[in-house]
Amino acid sequence: MLILSLLFLALVFFVILGRGADLLVGNLRALTDKTKVHPVLLGTILGLLTTMPELMVGLNAIRQDVPAVSLGNIWGGIIVILGLILGLAIFLQKEIKTDGHLSVILPSFVFILLSLFLGLKGSFHYYDGLLLLAFYLVLIYFDYLSGGNYQKDVSAEKAVLSVELPHNTWQRLENHWLYWRRELSVETRWAVIGLFLVSISSYVLMELTSMAMDIFALPPFLVGVLIFSIGTNLPEITVMFRALKTKSGDLSFGHLIGSAVSNILILAILSFMTPITVTQSWAYYILIVFIFLILSIVSIFYVSGKRFQRWEGGVLIGLYLLFVVYQLL
Repeated sequence: MLILSLLFLALVFFVILGRGADLLVGNLRALTDKTKVHPVLLGTILGLLTTMPELMVGLNAIRQDVPAVSLGNIWGGIIVILGLILGLAIFLQKEIKTDGHLSVILPSFVFILLSLFLGLKGSFHYYDGLLLLAFYLVLIYFDYLSGGNYQKDVSAEKAVLSVELPHNTWQRLENHWLYWRRELSVETRWAVIGLFLVSISSYVLMELTSMAMDIFALPPFLVGVLIFSIGTNLPEITVMFRALKTKSGDLSFGHLIGSAVSNILILAILSFMTPITVTQSWAYYILIVFIFLILSIVSIFYVSGKRFQRWEGGVLIGLYLLFVVYQLL
């Protein structure tokens, strides 16, 4: 009876987590459209917003002294994003167009692999976090200079480019301020509500997970990889199905890359708070292999034909399922 109660509560709060994150992302996205945020930064902004659950789970994991849950969630989330979610998006939409330039996505993939390489020494400390943060800022800077952010978010881009902005910097700032004061109160309130739901639900889920680990003696890393990596990526999954239903272009490859990269930023932030131990085991080494394999395959598919095709989405989904089966066995 206790097990069924835990499962039911976990399901309820995963739904709340997804709904809260959806409110947060949707309304903050409306804010960025109204304040005319440049489309170059849109993919990164959305990526940061949809990693809010990972941050909350990570903070609660540190408080509960089970940081391995957060590590599994962060790295497992990358496999979920680029394997399951991207694969489903490609398979259901039949194709997603790309620019075909490997140089656009390669720095982000190197950043992800760098975090795994640092984990091979057995722990993350504040100086590792500083290195990752510096790499992230450089990545964003060069991405801004490139003017692309590898995002294809047509609807958001149209919303931004449809209004001609003044060239004077102070006039732009004044217009932003007027938007915030006059038009953004509703979106701001709902965004705050979304943040509250994300915070509360992630806290409750962390408590439920601790109870489950006590009952079943589950490895914390495995819990993060298989359970939390799905739950905390509900915003990305929600965006994907919304895009399929409304054909609004909300789902973009740049958004998913931004989410994967932001996962590593969360790791950097958490390492500032406390040293995080990385257990050197076959589970970790296999995780490295799968992430490297998925990044390599996504890179090949990204370049070939300047589009992701339906069968390629099936390959990515198959890799994710293979990873899950290995972890379970």
